[in-house]
Amino acid sequence: MVDMEQGLVVVRGGAEGFVQQITAGRHRLIADEPVSSGGTDRGPGPYELLLAALGA
Repeated sequence: MVDMEQGLVVVRGGAEGFVQQITAGRHRLIADEPVSSGGTDRGPGPYELLLAALGA
């Protein structure tokens, strides 16, 4: 397995829906919108991720 460079973040999403696959170094996350906003609630939304990042 190839080591990802520290600080490299890749976000991938499709043309439909709001699900985003996020790779940050060797870590993987899923972001999505809640069902009430048209998403599938498979992960935290962008504002939740932003607040988590600020808290970290």
